[in-house]
Amino acid sequence: MRLTQVLGKINRYRVFQLRWEQIKRRKAPESRELIHVKKLGLPTVDSSEFLQKVEEEIVPVEFNDDVKPGEPLFKPVQLDESHPLYKPDPCLCIDDSNVLLEGLEQSKLLLNSVQIQEGLPEELEDNIGTRAIPFQDTRVKRLVMYSNVYDAMQVVLPKRKDPERPAWNFARDYGIDAKRKFRLTITQMLQLCDFAAGNASLAERSHIHDAYCCANLVKEGIQVQINNRADVLVSSNSPMSPLTSSTAGNSVPLPDLHPLNFAVSIPKQHFYHNESIYPVAKGFTKSHPHTAFFHYDPSEVKNLYEEPVTESQFYSRTLVKAFAVAASRAQQLYGDNVKKLPEPITIQAVHTDNKRFHFAVLQLNTLDLDGTAQERNIFWMLPQTMDLFSECAYVKGRPELQDYNPEVFQRVLSFYCNGLP
Repeated sequence: MRLTQVLGKINRYRVFQLRWEQIKRRKAPESRELIHVKKLGLPTVDSSEFLQKVEEEIVPVEFNDDVKPGEPLFKPVQLDESHPLYKPDPCLCIDDSNVLLEGLEQSKLLLNSVQIQEGLPEELEDNIGTRAIPFQDTRVKRLVMYSNVYDAMQVVLPKRKDPERPAWNFARDYGIDAKRKFRLTITQMLQLCDFAAGNASLAERSHIHDAYCCANLVKEGIQVQINNRADVLVSSNSPMSPLTSSTAGNSVPLPDLHPLNFAVSIPKQHFYHNESIYPVAKGFTKSHPHTAFFHYDPSEVKNLYEEPVTESQFYSRTLVKAFAVAASRAQQLYGDNVKKLPEPITIQAVHTDNKRFHFAVLQLNTLDLDGTAQERNIFWMLPQTMDLFSECAYVKGRPELQDYNPEVFQRVLSFYCNGLP
């Protein structure tokens, strides 16, 4: 039982209602601006009357039903004979998203290329380790950690898939996407290479990102087009010198894929252009291709028959993409119909998925791809890929870099400084 007595208790709702009844009929006072306008003798109009007159003066617009609506500004592109790139004769088109079924052997047969020795040329192998920068391994480890762990970008990553449980849906993962990891890793590696090379690299080298190349070829009367993107293309103001004579590979036979044809698993298309494309203008001083870095993304590169990409197919992609850059440069210099090149074109290639690196060199001697050609294109490559690390991620909540391989950057530096004084 409450012993005290509440005094002066007020019902706020009733007070509000009482106050509202007292002041709801009060007229709003005139504003200072209105009083000042009246003192000046200027005419005034009530806003409600003004809006009423405006509504009376509005004339409704009558639409003619016979008028047809205008055509849209952007029409959807119809993939039919009216398309500007349509050609009645199909073309075998190789792009960045597909690989050859038979891998390296098929790419050699398709591109009239052979290997004359195992591994890279001795000139390149002897240059490994001749140049270095202070605290080289520490700096490379730092850039690897930054590219794979410390970068602040967080995007939705591709869906994970389990071959043993194809219907299982994993939770979506967030992190650094593969293309950004590649761009950060290669860009910072090239910065270290510029630092090691000194002022000579500024005058000799130029870096081009997303360099698109297109080469139109003919193989046994069948038109073949290679659409290629060099993710990072290092160009030079002087061409690389040939590593061997153009006739060094004439005695090496091409692979035999019987009963398969060289065009197996290459899709045919009716929509393509006939012009070759090289990403650098002919008159630019640093227009010669030197080293091309290609990114391999398992979520984008697919096998035509939905099988996992094999090591041989990974190596063949290195050859095809390097050939596209060199062939497009040759067609820019000597014309689209050139066969025997006056001077060989040499290009170095680095193919990576941000973890494993594949190093190769191509010497383009001819664009005559028929098996009866007198000359062969020569291809060198490491027989196996090299891992930059085994694990670079958060392990139990702590960032870790495991099994760092210093030889990878040494080879990148050797490729980049090849030809520098």
